[in-house]
Order: sequence, then structure tokens, then C-alpha cells
Amino acid sequence: MSEAVQSFQNFQEGEFEAILAAVKMPGRYLGGERNQVVKDPAQVQLRWALLYPDTYEIGMPHQGLRILYHCLNQEPELWAERCFAPWPDMEAELRRHRRPLSTLETRTPLGALDVLGFTLQTELSYTNLLTCLDLAGVPLLARERDLDHPLVIAGGAGSLNPEPLADFVDLFLLGDGEYAAIEFSRVLVEEKPRHRRRRDLLRALVDRCPYLYAPSLWQPHFQGPGLAAMEALDGQGTPRRAVVYDLESAPYPTAPVVPAIRTIHDRITIEIMRGCVQGCRFCQAGMEKRPQRFRSAETIKKIAVESYRQTGFSEIGLTSLSSSDHPDLNGIMDALAPIFHPLRVNLSLPSLRVNEQVVELPKRAAEVRRHGLTLAPEVATDRLRRIINKGIRDQDLFQGTEQAWRSGFTSLKLYFMIGIPGEEQADVEAIVHMAEHCSRLRKEAGLGGPGQVTAAISTFVPKALTPFQWHAQMRTEQVEQTHAWLRERQKLRSVRLKCHTPEATLVEGFLSRADRRGGASLLRAWQLGARFCAWQDEINLQAWQQAWQETGYGPEQSAFRQRSLQEVLPWDHLDLGVTRAYLQREFEKSRDNVFTAHCQTEACGDCGVGAATCVDVKALTGYFQRFNKEKLVARAQHHPRFQQMPGKEVAEAPLAQRQGAKAKAIQG
Repeated sequence: MSEAVQSFQNFQEGEFEAILAAVKMPGRYLGGERNQVVKDPAQVQLRWALLYPDTYEIGMPHQGLRILYHCLNQEPELWAERCFAPWPDMEAELRRHRRPLSTLETRTPLGALDVLGFTLQTELSYTNLLTCLDLAGVPLLARERDLDHPLVIAGGAGSLNPEPLADFVDLFLLGDGEYAAIEFSRVLVEEKPRHRRRRDLLRALVDRCPYLYAPSLWQPHFQGPGLAAMEALDGQGTPRRAVVYDLESAPYPTAPVVPAIRTIHDRITIEIMRGCVQGCRFCQAGMEKRPQRFRSAETIKKIAVESYRQTGFSEIGLTSLSSSDHPDLNGIMDALAPIFHPLRVNLSLPSLRVNEQVVELPKRAAEVRRHGLTLAPEVATDRLRRIINKGIRDQDLFQGTEQAWRSGFTSLKLYFMIGIPGEEQADVEAIVHMAEHCSRLRKEAGLGGPGQVTAAISTFVPKALTPFQWHAQMRTEQVEQTHAWLRERQKLRSVRLKCHTPEATLVEGFLSRADRRGGASLLRAWQLGARFCAWQDEINLQAWQQAWQETGYGPEQSAFRQRSLQEVLPWDHLDLGVTRAYLQREFEKSRDNVFTAHCQTEACGDCGVGAATCVDVKALTGYFQRFNKEKLVARAQHHPRFQQMPGKEVAEAPLAQRQGAKAKAIQG
């Protein structure tokens, strides 16, 4: 037990109250919320701290965290508590009082628990992960920990390139966590007493749980600014992601913890679909979450009714990567509206794709309460749409916008990107034209003046596991020039251009494709004061610039460098679903302005997830006439992947032979 944990034994409640009195938002650290889970420590075999490395109000609504909290706490022998990154004022108070970071449920020091599980949504939270470990009294470097320290495990979209965190994280859980986290917990309970060295324990865990990646068991070999190979030191197999194929039967929280203070999303959140097969070439989640899986309207209704009974929230968010792609979205809305309309509960769709359904959805969404509508055209010209594989039409966007104004919506938010490979000045100028046209549609419809439109403009960041993973990122000075150029062309006061911070984009771009050498830069930036890099007023670019200079590894080696198609990439040794061959084909098609059709209804694109798997998923839903055949349904019903139970092997990889025979070294 660390010195910080031992000192906590004398920590009196009055001292904690004194600390809270010194910080701006003490509600972040109180705990005691409705629906929190508290168990008898003597009755459980393994204790988790689920950490979201951002503030309470950012992390509490996160869907993945809620799901893991629910799944782990359903098991009598397991107990998961919560913790969030402390704001700088709380960090300073904890250090001043020499007190460790602790859980919300019981204020137990993190260092006294068995597993510290980090949910990583973005690379910009990496410095906060280091803060949490340091305040827990856990050595930052994984190689300095022994069996008495908690296992540090991470998962989520922000860890699809694990290498910048390889020095600090013991294990990465790849893929879906509902069943995998439970199985891992049980294996850990069995294996930990059998080993005297932490390395031996890690090896045993990855042998039994193939969805775990232990960076310490792999050795990178560098060649110039890139990689030459990743070598498996002990001959273990390729880590491959866990997949929950049957989303309909998967566990889902209906009694989430009700926050003590206002959060960014105070609502019931229901995941209606997982995965997206539109094939947008910039979109990491659309590649990583395949195959596409669905929840039925009846299941969603049951979740919604029970969640409302347990929480009383006045809004229900129907979420997915692209909610308008659910084949029965109108049926879902029709099932919920008669129940929640009389209760004045708002039904929101935060992630709508621009398609023909957008014309119809504002009518249904506005039956309860009229707020803003959010759409993501991403780019504003047909030429760029072919490059990024975004199959939308201006006509659908404009018709949907007009219907939203007519239905009483008060504002519209449009998401765009700049810096797309192949972008020209006319493509950028079209962003302003599109936003202003959407605003004018309200006046043209005879509804008064122009509508309030926000154009949120981010900078394209090449991400791992996408067809654009080889591209270079736009340099910061060019980003700033483009922002200024856009503002000069804005004419309507009813349109607001909201440009993403170029400093945050630079740091994100550096970390998103850095290899293991990025860990030294990350550590040095943290030592120099880098915290909360996603927060515009908090990001410390000077610390990062000094770290890059001192370590000799920065954006020139990572973000701004065009990669060759032959280069070994830092995540190539992991089986994350889609294959490198598919991504390369899509890269070449983007270069040739060739569009790839949606595989939900069109031909299989051979992405590597497995055509048979996708057919099984579609056959069981009954939504797709071409797959609703007796033989296909019977085959899917009898396949083991659709009969999962907690604790069973869930990391099955369709077509795993495509990568399972890899040599110890992944080489170009």
C-alpha cells in the first residue's frame, strides 16, 4: 500500500469539508447521488474505480461509463465506483493537504482498489489520466508498479491508438465492454493469487482474454520518424477486439446515477443502434464500431419507461453514430411519443444524418418540445462529399431545415470540417453559403426573419483505423488563416461561425497518430503543467511546445507527416475490426473521387468484419426484406455469438484467420 493511501486512514471528514470549501464547484466531489451503488467491501472479490478523465459534468453523462457501471455492479462479487479528474483548484488542494484522489461512493483512495479503469473518449484527456494516477499514489510508469498496485486499464474511442499511453497503462480493453469487463474481472480474481510478478499476471490475463492488449509485452522498433516493426516479446497472439453482436439482449442501465449538479447532458440516454456503415472516410467510430447492430422499438420503449421512473429526467436522447440510419426510427418515435408527450418529456435525436428522413423527423421531434436541431453535413460541396464518402444531398438538408423552421424549432446547428484532403478554397467558402441559405429558409417560408444557425467548424484530424490515416494534417497557421477568411465572408448576423480551437486540434493531431515515443512528450508536457487540453481556457500549448522541443518528438513526426502506404502504423499489430487492406482501398478511392455505397442495403464492401456476421445481424432484426429469409434467420439464431452471457468468451473475431497467423513482428 502506498504512502498516500496509508495517510488516508487518518483522513477526517472535517478535513474533506475544508477542502471542498476551498474549491469553486464542490458538488463535483460530493457523491451520494440517487441510484449510486454502495456494497459491503467484505462481500465482494474485486473492486473497480471507473474513471472518466475529465470533470464530473463532462463524464457523468457518458454512455460507456454508465453501461460499465451497470454491468459490473450487477454482479454480486464485483463493485464499481466512480471518479473524475479534479479541476486544477481541487488538484492543488489535494496536494496541499497530501490527500489521495478517492471514489465518489465511499471516498476510498484509488490506490486501495484492484482495478483503475479509464474511459478515454478523446486524446485530449491523456494528461488528466496522468493527474489521476499521480494523485492516487500509483506510479505513473507501468514498469515501476508491482502486484500491490491496482491494475491500470483503459478503453474507449480515445485509445484506438494505444501507443502514446503504452508507458502508463497496463492493459487496454479493445472493443465492447459489456461482457468483456465482467469476464476480465473474474479471470483477474483467479489469476492474481497464482503469480508473484506483475508481468506474469499480465501475460496470463492476455492469454485468457484475447481482447486485452498489454503494451509491455510488445517491443517497437523505430526507423526514422516512423516504425519498422512491432515485436511480440513472448509470442502471444494478435490482440483482437471484443464485440457484442446481439445489442437487443445486451444489458443496459435503466437506473443511472442522477447527477448532483448540472451536467452537459441532463437526460436519459438510450443507445438505439451501435455502429455505422455509411463509410465516411474520416470517421474513426464508423470503422471501429462495425458491424451495425440495432435495438427494437419495443426494447427502447421499455428502457425509456423504466429509466424515466428511476430518474425523472425531462429529456430522452436517442443516440447512435447516425440515428437516422436506424431502419425503424419513425417506429421508435411513434412508440415513445404517446407515452412521453403527455409528460412533457422531450425526445431528442443528437446525431442525425442528412438524408430524406430529416424532412419527416422534425415533425415527430417537435410534438413534445421545440429546441434546436443538429445536423452534420461535414462538407458543403459535392466534390468533397465524394472524397469523404458522404452520401448526402443539399436538397435533403434544405428541405429538412425548412421543415424544422415550420415545426417551430428555434435554432439549427450544423457541423463542418476544414482541412479535408483535396480541399480547395471554393469548398471552404461554400460552408458560409450553406449556413446562410439555411438561415434564409425561415424567412422565405414566411415565418418571420432569418433563422438562428450555428456553423460549428472543426479541423480534420487524421485518425487511426480510417482510410485517411495516412494523410497529413493542416498546419496551425493555415487553420488560423482559414478561420479568418471564413469570418470575412460571413454576411448574415443570424449565422454564427464557431471555430474549434487550433491549439487543441494540434495536440489532438499529435497524439492521435503518435507512436510509443509520444509517451515521453506526453509525460513532459504534463510535468510542465498541461491539464484539461480539451478546454479552451485551460490548454497549455507552451507546455506542449517545450515538451516537443526537449524530447525531439512532436507534430512534425506525427501530425504533419504524410505516411506512405507501406509504412508500419502504430496500431497495425491490433485487430480492431476492419482490415488495413480495406482501408487502403478506400484511401485510393478517395484519391480518385470514387464513392462506396452504403452496405446496409447495397453490396458488401468486404471491410473485414465479415459478410456472414453482418447478414446474421440483419436477418435477426426483420428490418431488411432481402435478409428476412427462413434459412438466414435460423442460421443466425443458432450461432453462439448471439447467445452471449456475462463471463462467456465474447472476443470472437469473424475472419480472424486474416490476422491470426501474423508473425511475431508486424513488418512493412
